[in-house]
Amino acid sequence: MRNENIDRITAQEAMELLQKDGVNVDIEQAKIITDFLYEMAEIVVNTYLSQQKNVNLPTVKKSLNEV
Repeated sequence: MRNENIDRITAQEAMELLQKDGVNVDIEQAKIITDFLYEMAEIVVNTYLSQQKNVNLPTVKKSLNEV
């Protein structure tokens, strides 16, 4: 999933958005925050997709003669 190109918000954009909500961070802190949030989002999406894959797997029943 990491190989796919996605449009990320810049640290500058993140800093401005946070400032609108009264959270003052510098550009380096904004970069750390955005990196963390993108990493968390990737983990959540991968977990969800993995669970969906497991839910949709057909069950295969083998008879005792086949084992």
